[in-house]
Amino acid sequence: MIFVKPIKIKTKKKIFNLFDTLMSSKCEFKDGDILVLSSKFVSMSEGSVLDLQKIRPSSKAKKLAEIYQMDPSFVEVVIRESDVIFGGLPGFLLTIKNGILAPNAGIDKSNIPKNKVICLPLDPFLSAENLRLEFLVRSGIKVGIVISDSRLMPTRIGTTGVAIGCSGIEPVEDQRGKKDLFGHIMKYTLKATADSLATIGTFVMGESNESVPLVVIRGSNISFTDRKLCWKDFAIDYQTDLYFRGIQNFKAIK
Repeated sequence: MIFVKPIKIKTKKKIFNLFDTLMSSKCEFKDGDILVLSSKFVSMSEGSVLDLQKIRPSSKAKKLAEIYQMDPSFVEVVIRESDVIFGGLPGFLLTIKNGILAPNAGIDKSNIPKNKVICLPLDPFLSAENLRLEFLVRSGIKVGIVISDSRLMPTRIGTTGVAIGCSGIEPVEDQRGKKDLFGHIMKYTLKATADSLATIGTFVMGESNESVPLVVIRGSNISFTDRKLCWKDFAIDYQTDLYFRGIQNFKAIK
């Protein structure tokens, strides 16, 4: 049976040690636990908070800000944080960062002081790896780490979860070659394990004032690994993506 436990932690406003903070939560961590952490919580621990009043927008940022009715300083941060910018609509730029499609490169203005924004962790895979190793070395506990962020799904209302970094677990389960209930061989199915765990975590964490930046998932029977991971382990280039390729020359046929 899978056990899911939300862990409340007091809101942090300055850089802090992630491992020490988790241990001070008095949660009894065990071998095999999967720890799903809010990306914002990890970013806060690393000091990934910017003061928009100290950002000098470029001419490109000013131009995009005028087109999409946005704060030029905020747009400048989006430009710096994005790998690709496709365009947008009033208030949002559509971007890709580390293989993930996201409005405004995942930069957040909620639950943060006025005139400041919080960016995604600089290297979420390294953050996850370092935390996993701290648990192993300092406590002798083997855990898996998933750093989650909330995302909008195309054509769907509301947010769900996505893994932006992980360590200690295989992020994708390849089910190709297995048989379904009717004996058919599956040719394309790969199970998004890390994203599924991130969605569980995001659902339990909430999106407003719950103060639950950590969710412990126990009994998941997930494959553990010691290999170093990167975004290419569970994302593909947008140029080969089914949806992007399908709408590249979009024209409704019905």
